[in-house]
Amino acid sequence: SGWVLSPLTDAEKINYRLNGVESFYNDTPVRQSLSDILSEVKDVGRLTGKISNGNLNPKDCIALSRSLAVIPNIKFLLSGICDAYVSDIITKLSDYSDVVSLLDRAIFEEKNVDENKTKKEIRYIKDGYNAELDELRLLASGGKNALQEIENKERERTGIKTLRVAYNRVFGYFIEVTNSFKDKVPYDYIRKQTIANAERYVTEELKDLEEKILTALDRAETLELKLFGEIKSWLTGKVSALLTTAEAIAELDVLISLASVARDKGFVKPKIAGYGEELNIKDGRHPVVEAALKQRFVPNDCLMDNYENRTMIITGPNMAGKSTYMRQIAIITVMAHIGSFVPAKSATIPLTDKIFTRIGASDSLISDQSTFMVEMTEVANIVRNATKNSLLILDEVGRGTSTYDGLSIAWAALEYLTEKVRAKTLFATHYHELTELEGFIDGVKNYKVTVKEMPDGVIFLRKIARGDANKSFGIEVATLAGVGNEITDRAKEILKNLERKDVKRADADKLEKPKLSETERIIKEIDLNNLSPIQAFNLINDLYEKLGGKDE
Repeated sequence: SGWVLSPLTDAEKINYRLNGVESFYNDTPVRQSLSDILSEVKDVGRLTGKISNGNLNPKDCIALSRSLAVIPNIKFLLSGICDAYVSDIITKLSDYSDVVSLLDRAIFEEKNVDENKTKKEIRYIKDGYNAELDELRLLASGGKNALQEIENKERERTGIKTLRVAYNRVFGYFIEVTNSFKDKVPYDYIRKQTIANAERYVTEELKDLEEKILTALDRAETLELKLFGEIKSWLTGKVSALLTTAEAIAELDVLISLASVARDKGFVKPKIAGYGEELNIKDGRHPVVEAALKQRFVPNDCLMDNYENRTMIITGPNMAGKSTYMRQIAIITVMAHIGSFVPAKSATIPLTDKIFTRIGASDSLISDQSTFMVEMTEVANIVRNATKNSLLILDEVGRGTSTYDGLSIAWAALEYLTEKVRAKTLFATHYHELTELEGFIDGVKNYKVTVKEMPDGVIFLRKIARGDANKSFGIEVATLAGVGNEITDRAKEILKNLERKDVKRADADKLEKPKLSETERIIKEIDLNNLSPIQAFNLINDLYEKLGGKDE
């Protein structure tokens, strides 16, 4: 996500990444082997963070050990690839055999913890790692060996073959001697309990052992925590190297992922051009939409520069693919800048300092902003901050207000961005009047999404072509959306009436050419290109007086 959020703007660094992706793109066996290995590697960076924060747990140690154990295999697979980025990754992958060895010897993985076990009874330091801990655990489990030794020793010392060492919850550990051998009991035995057929005794040695057994769990837990603390402290000295390795593993994972996607989806390596140079995409595709579609995605070309092809005005009906086309140009540009292959047949992408979008709008009620205010705020941000090296994606600017207001704003914004900012701009609109700017403003070119009209509706061909759309097909889109025939049929009648009135009005304008008034003639003869502000003020003032001035 860091690469996507922070695209590169240096051609050398971008190509450094692209070459790394290409090396795995061309070596399928190594790519697949590394992908399988990395799928088992945990987030070493996160685990290292837990070491630094002091909250590493035994489960984390197992994950860290298994992740670091595969590094030699990774380095072996990478050794056959000749690439600068891959070489740098190999350098960052240190030898952690000492870490793996220690954690494997020390940490016990208790997968299925018995719910009846207390916290003190759950183990995470392996048997055999520490002799004292092993002894305490043996005692905590009842000290069977120690008790058996006492029993054997006392039998031999007293000659009582039936003597036994036993345990009772009430009286604890004791030596039991049947009544027939009472006369052989040594003087150092201390009577503890009398039962029907025997006497029970304790000795100082048995008392000491009993105390050790009863406190063994607590002492084992304390020692285990101490030993684990020592391990964590030792791992702290490895943090710096581990962070470097974590970064290398993450970079390797991204390179392999990008190469795998490029192979699977048919992406190509883009050519990175300098600032202000030509953007040229052949058969570009939208990677997300293409993956979601069940049918074949229709690819499109795009040619833009900072001269005659810097602004594309795109017209066509809703659902025809205008927004998808513009978005795919932006996505391909971002993908190239992060060092990824792109969904196209070929692509030359110039360095771009910023990508601005004005797509869709929504209310911001909490800040008391209407839909149109949000839209205009976004446009204002673009106007203030875009440069000639930016890429602008503007969709339906001006649609949030009345027709003439919106058209005027869209027209003025388009003029300013094309003539003043001179950035590469894709401008989708339903205002067909804006297509008149081609030929009027240098750098503007009209494009349309092609549509095939059929007797029973329209077919969206999804192909971008030169020229402008002559219809919006809004009613047809409403039909496709499921709006009832009663409404769409009535809409067609209303549209015909409106178009008929427009034709009559246009014919009337042609037939009737009234004589121009003096004021109209003056206005018609104004040379706007050479009119200074003070001249404009004086002219308006003169016209104002000719019209009789202010009505009283």
